[in-house]
Amino acid sequence: MSEIPNSMGLPLGLSCYIERTRQALRVRLSDAPAGDLLCQYFERGKMLRAFLVFAASISVGGAPEEVVMAAEAVELLHGASLFHDDIVDHASHRRGIASLHEVLGVGKALVIGDYLLLRAFTTLCEARAFHPPARVLQAMEALNLLAVECGRGQFEELCADRWISEDEYSTIVGRKTAAPFVAAGVLGVLLGGGTSAQLDQIRLYGQQVGIAFQIDDDLLDLIGEPGAMGKPVGNSLAEGRPMLPLIYLWRSVSDDAARRKLSQLGQDGWNRDELLDLLERHGIVDRVLQVRQRHLDAAIAALRDFPNASGVEALRALASRTLTSASV
Repeated sequence: MSEIPNSMGLPLGLSCYIERTRQALRVRLSDAPAGDLLCQYFERGKMLRAFLVFAASISVGGAPEEVVMAAEAVELLHGASLFHDDIVDHASHRRGIASLHEVLGVGKALVIGDYLLLRAFTTLCEARAFHPPARVLQAMEALNLLAVECGRGQFEELCADRWISEDEYSTIVGRKTAAPFVAAGVLGVLLGGGTSAQLDQIRLYGQQVGIAFQIDDDLLDLIGEPGAMGKPVGNSLAEGRPMLPLIYLWRSVSDDAARRKLSQLGQDGWNRDELLDLLERHGIVDRVLQVRQRHLDAAIAALRDFPNASGVEALRALASRTLTSASV
């Protein structure tokens, strides 16, 4: 595996497998509803979860060419969740272009999201070409359970108040955002022939990386530069989603007037510079970055029993990616 990092800080040695996954998805989506349009979205993604499938497989001595279908399945599932998220969040753009529901309408985008979700499982079924049917069945059961967790977390987030506790926030994002990372790692280790102990450790790794990823997303939604994320800045703020920086900010202000002001976040009259000033004044960004780092340190610590050094290096690189890789 090459040691040279790419723009996300990830080793280039897996780039050929990422490209194979892109090509496979192009072929697979060629007969999908609005297939040409779908390919545009998948072409623009960084495919971090596919990368995790390959890195996890290599880390336990597996062959990356034998988990391409698992990488496809994870990306299809992730794509479905993004299209559904954009409908819920009224997002106008995704990956630098108009959101699917803006182009096709809500009804068609919803159906296509459902289609991709189901297509993910039929794609994973094809892994029987490389793996024993019993192992593929295990992989499908794992992907199904984690997809259910993701859906549950998304629902809980929609029901949650913005000012929930940090523990409640961690529970929600541990399902909503972390489950796809856990799924990618579990599929890689399982199909790579890993042990039950290694499966437990990759679950912990994926959970911690996923939570850190959501913290990145929260920060970028608040302090990111418009146009740099591939989707509008401030969407989660406007929709009233729980966000760790705001949870900390709420607990950092003590007077009623300030809290009344915070309760109006996302409504008319709130100036973005004013919010950034508040975050800076209370040291919130630094505090959030420290929490993020603790999750990443825990993820890296979970890799103690993985035998392949290049695979472990790739997993460590993913955990150490730059903040700008969120929201893809």
